[in-house]
Amino acid sequence: MSVTEEQAAVLALTRATAGPWHHTARVVEAAGSALRLVRGDLGGLGGHDRAHAARVLARLRPGDLGRAEALIASCPAALVTVLDDDYPGNLAYAYNLQPFLWVRGRLEGGDHRSVAVTGDAPGACAAARALAAAGLTVVCDGPRTAAAAAAGGRAIVVAPHDGQPMAVVGGPGGGRPVTGGPGVVVAVSPFWPGTAATARTRAVTGLVTSGLAAALYAAGAGDGERAAMALSQGKHVFAAPGLPWTPRLAYRGGVTVVAGIDELARQAVNLVDVTRLTTVF
Repeated sequence: MSVTEEQAAVLALTRATAGPWHHTARVVEAAGSALRLVRGDLGGLGGHDRAHAARVLARLRPGDLGRAEALIASCPAALVTVLDDDYPGNLAYAYNLQPFLWVRGRLEGGDHRSVAVTGDAPGACAAARALAAAGLTVVCDGPRTAAAAAAGGRAIVVAPHDGQPMAVVGGPGGGRPVTGGPGVVVAVSPFWPGTAATARTRAVTGLVTSGLAAALYAAGAGDGERAAMALSQGKHVFAAPGLPWTPRLAYRGGVTVVAGIDELARQAVNLVDVTRLTTVF
């Protein structure tokens, strides 16, 4: 079986999934082969996973595998699935990992040393700029924040996939070429090409943004839900002072309030270097 056939099988199974996709991602991982699942071989799966796989297989339609292969061939972005060695390690450790990612540019080995930054406000941009200058990859879902990080380092921006070649991210004058190396933005999407923005896509964008990083920085009063998601994924959360949701979440541990951008950069570097994962980008 070829890599493309396995990737197409992951897409076909995801397309046939009703509800959140992360259970399918875990079942594919457990089986070790999406193509084997498509062919009806559920050997080795536990009872819960076997039942989920059976429900997904019942929704498969004739030709789904071929349509997935055609999509891979026509899409300008590269495809990475949970079965591929280059699937991002930080996200692989999250319970709600996604089955696939489309990537414009190249994810690199050092990208596991990363901090997600929420929002696109001036404070987020300042934090992204400082984190990038400290040598960390910045993961975000805002073009201005991505451009701020790319001014002096690397940024990964998570956004809905529009199915078109993406030469730059961030708008006129604000983007950087989507290629490897410092001073660039790598674009990542966990969605089908042509997906429109909805409440669901915004939620998935948020979980992938924090999932791709080793930690998250939240600067806004409305970032409590994003911080809670990051904590549920096992990520450390850095927070600006005086946020209303900090006392509610901090009792569980894993939240550090930083007095300023310099302290954020210093503590973030220490954290990602101490808690480096064994499986990385």
